[in-house]
Amino acid sequence: MIEMMRNKAGSWIAKILAGLLILSFAVWGIGDVIRGPVIGDVVAKVGDTEISRTELSNQVRRLLSVMRRQLGGNFDAQQATQLGLIDQTVDQLINSRLITLETQNLGLGAGEELIRQTILNDKRFQTPGGQFDRLTFRRYLQNEDLSEARYVDLLRQEIMQGQVTNALRISAYAPKALLNTIYKYRNEQRVAEIVKIPFGKASDIRNPKEAELVEFHKKNPAQFTAPEYRQVTAIFLDPMEVAKELTPSEDRIKQEYEYRKEARTVPERRALEQILFQDETKATSFANVVKSGRAFSLAAKEIAKATPNDLGNLRKQDLPPKVGNAAFELSVNGVTSPVKTALGWHVVHVKKIEAERTPTFDFLKAEINRDLAREMAVDNIVKLTGKLDDALAGGASLEDAAATVSAKTLKFSAVDSTGKGPDGKPVSGLPKSPLFIEKIATTPKGETTNVEETQKGGFFVLKVEAITPPALKPLSAVRNQIVGIWKKSQVRGATKKKAQTLQKAAQNGVGISAAGKTGGYTVKTGKPVSRFIKPPGSIVSDSLLGTLFNAEKGDVVISASNDSYSIGEIKRVITAEPEKNKAEADSLTTQLKDVVSADAIAQYLAALRNTYPVSIDQNAVTLAVTGRAY
Repeated sequence: MIEMMRNKAGSWIAKILAGLLILSFAVWGIGDVIRGPVIGDVVAKVGDTEISRTELSNQVRRLLSVMRRQLGGNFDAQQATQLGLIDQTVDQLINSRLITLETQNLGLGAGEELIRQTILNDKRFQTPGGQFDRLTFRRYLQNEDLSEARYVDLLRQEIMQGQVTNALRISAYAPKALLNTIYKYRNEQRVAEIVKIPFGKASDIRNPKEAELVEFHKKNPAQFTAPEYRQVTAIFLDPMEVAKELTPSEDRIKQEYEYRKEARTVPERRALEQILFQDETKATSFANVVKSGRAFSLAAKEIAKATPNDLGNLRKQDLPPKVGNAAFELSVNGVTSPVKTALGWHVVHVKKIEAERTPTFDFLKAEINRDLAREMAVDNIVKLTGKLDDALAGGASLEDAAATVSAKTLKFSAVDSTGKGPDGKPVSGLPKSPLFIEKIATTPKGETTNVEETQKGGFFVLKVEAITPPALKPLSAVRNQIVGIWKKSQVRGATKKKAQTLQKAAQNGVGISAAGKTGGYTVKTGKPVSRFIKPPGSIVSDSLLGTLFNAEKGDVVISASNDSYSIGEIKRVITAEPEKNKAEADSLTTQLKDVVSADAIAQYLAALRNTYPVSIDQNAVTLAVTGRAY
């Protein structure tokens, strides 16, 4: 099996050479799938299988739960989308499905006894004495927002997938020569004697003479040049604005309500507690005692010698199928007969029932009306663009073309490439579309664009009427700005001359220690630093750090920071030797192997896409996340 997967994995030597810092490597974030249409309630098709909207919705719900615990309760699906977490979640589901399909092709599996033993042997769920603790296990599931059934299912997939990916990981090899090179590069240390010359105060510098201002203005045109501005006439058809004037029919709203209410219905939930037995006879005896009238908690203490595990307020699908079916057939205070799963025998008590809640028509009407109006607006605008195209093709001006579709023309006298005006502020009324601004900046003078569509369904056409080229601002307009910059440049220039004088003296054989004392400067010896690590309170500035490692022992180097110039002489070069720090060398070896194996897995997943083609319905993804299609 390893040879089969090695053939799919390809070569990794060239790629690993780029990983000198070995900070991290993501395996499951691959997004090179075909973004194509898929029908129905299917988020993605992987080979002959489908990933449903429900699967993605459940995964996103767990993602948001975890993120809210970390970042606060206001974290929502929109923020997750902006951070790319939704796309990553879709990719994770696809990658997981790809490996699952391959495990089936390879004839791999994971039986209930293996799953059971894996859970019982998981140290996260054990007492200090090494015994499986059910309460710890339940708390873990609650913290991860997982039902027991879902956890068992994920564990089964993980075990099967691990049989594939572990084969790739085990075969990973990090050459010793590569290990030694990277180890020495990362851990070599240098010791330097350093003099720091701080900048003076700009307020202590005299005001520049007029001739100096003129000269500075002339020699630094880039700092005082106004950008290119463009005069633009445009037609922008915004579906959000058009939608305000549209009213969907009552029948269409009712039809959409019937479609949405199922997705928006809150399913029945039950507050449940359980006792988990490893022996069927004990479980049956306990269930019979409770059914005869004994309180569940009291019977648990007396018979099971345990406290009931609070399962929380769950939906039926949150439980293993057999347990869910049994628990949801009962009324309040009902107790199930023992139900067998991979974990043992479950006896479940129903403490409370929350009935299913279906949103009313009135509750969803405003939302549906808004969304349908927007859809109608987009449809209307698409039809209008045909008329607009025809009018422009016939030689009509933008004003005349706008009249044919009952639209207004927008006029902007001066817009730069970022959408700002001469005052440096965003131009008022300018459409907030990156494509619109891009077209303003790239359309030649006098030309009219094609009718373009924005990401949010808007359409526009624009004409660049005139272009004001970049121009140096007159001295009178930037005088105060120049005075401030000139004074700061004088401070930096004076400090740089002092630093260069000291550097030259030190390079003439005297050394920085003697040259610094002669010049009246304080000379300090820094603690050893590496390319990537400085000890706390190090006198080596970030800018000087890189310079020190681009020089040799005995060299005197100079570097500027935000507040000073530093001059340093390299006194010692401490070579790193992997054999003297076995723990760190072993850690680096592990990191290198992780990079090699991660690269192999990434290539393997890419190869699997040739065997099991992947396509995604982005509209279904949006619907799964937000409940609304776009």
